[in-house]
Amino acid sequence: MPVVSWGPARQAGVAGWLILAVLVPGSGRLSAQDHRHEQQAAAGRIDPSWLSFDSASRTVRFKLIAGLTGQVKSPFNFNGFVDGELTLVVPESASVVFDFVNEDGTPHSAIVIADQDPMPNMAETPAIPRAYTTKVSEGLGYYARDLVRFRAAPAGAYRIFCGVPGHGLSGMWIRFRVEPGRRGPELLVTPRKT
Repeated sequence: MPVVSWGPARQAGVAGWLILAVLVPGSGRLSAQDHRHEQQAAAGRIDPSWLSFDSASRTVRFKLIAGLTGQVKSPFNFNGFVDGELTLVVPESASVVFDFVNEDGTPHSAIVIADQDPMPNMAETPAIPRAYTTKVSEGLGYYARDLVRFRAAPAGAYRIFCGVPGHGLSGMWIRFRVEPGRRGPELLVTPRKT
């Protein structure tokens, strides 16, 4: 099974991308090294412009893209990630703003729910007050936008979940953690559970 890693490359002063392919021999199970390559491949898809932080006002802004197009695993994704592959970590009590945009022709929404199984088919009640887009169940249409503003509390593990019936179960969710004592936000590639 090939594992593809993406990384920045520079040639003659020109920025670009280098693709490294690693063939994994054996039983199809990924080794620790192969997991690192898989994580690096996913990390190459994180755009630093998605996340900003104003330390004076303790405000985290995250561009939350529903149905990012391009080379992604599924149209049911947030920022190109599915099944919890991306984690947004924010300081407890920070002001959080999701700049939500739906780039897919299918209606999507976003709602912060508890990080627990079984996963619901749909969600209408947020785990954090005001942490949801409008039209949670029906979704927002193609290129629709919404601004979601809430205070990140209490500390804990959550999911940013598409509330349209069946979308979350199809993989349209990423992780969201609220941590006490943290100075600023961070976007992390979430290790895949095997």
